[in-house]
Amino acid sequence: MKKLKVLSIVLVLVMALAVVADASSLVAPVTAKAYQGFAMVPAFRVGPGKDANGVQVYTMTTVMANAIFDADGRVVNVIFDSLEVSTPNYDGASMPHFSGWPATPGYNVSSHEGDNSKVTGVSTNTNETIAAEVTGWKTKRERGDAYGMNATNDWHKQADFYQNFFVGKTVAELEQWAAKNTSDLNGRPLRVPAETTKPEDKAKYEKLTAAEKAVLADVVSGATMSLKDAHGDFIATLKKAYANRVEIKVPIQVEYSVNMQ
Repeated sequence: MKKLKVLSIVLVLVMALAVVADASSLVAPVTAKAYQGFAMVPAFRVGPGKDANGVQVYTMTTVMANAIFDADGRVVNVIFDSLEVSTPNYDGASMPHFSGWPATPGYNVSSHEGDNSKVTGVSTNTNETIAAEVTGWKTKRERGDAYGMNATNDWHKQADFYQNFFVGKTVAELEQWAAKNTSDLNGRPLRVPAETTKPEDKAKYEKLTAAEKAVLADVVSGATMSLKDAHGDFIATLKKAYANRVEIKVPIQVEYSVNMQ
């Protein structure tokens, strides 16, 4: 009976130490460093087009990037969003508008009835009306499929694809990739040349290796929107986020105790 009791105590002790050792291995400190950076880069556009009365439309777009980088500068994770705001004479139904500063003369306001939308009047610029406009602004992610760029693959879906494509690459590598694989005319990833392909894009595409063309084909299967144009610059925003990076420090203290009584 005494031997059995001693054996039981030994087994309990061994099991307790095993649990502690196992738990310690699960919470071993991670020595790898990580960094987080956030940036916003604006782009200004004359357009798109003019309203039905011939008055110019103006647009401002701010691309935002919130990214995590490893110690070597490679992207671990990145989230892109974009806020596009136009004068009130743009006819897009979901487009955020800015009509002007309070107490300034109004700007043409267009209806949202397609390409032939009419100018319905002039904006009333008061503290209340402008505050309501700004409060109602939505980013392109918030606008979702209502953004209207592509019925089956709208902005937020293509941005998701680029986010995944950027993972594991440094800003410098992405700059080099974009310089070689995107159009100098519109910033879009190059496609297999067709009859309508611009000569500059065709010549650039033909310089790529078979392996590079295969990677490019995978990219354009998920995203074709421009990485750099009047709507903003994804890689420049990521580059600024990297410049703004700070080390992520999350202090964690774990204590263990074994009650042997």
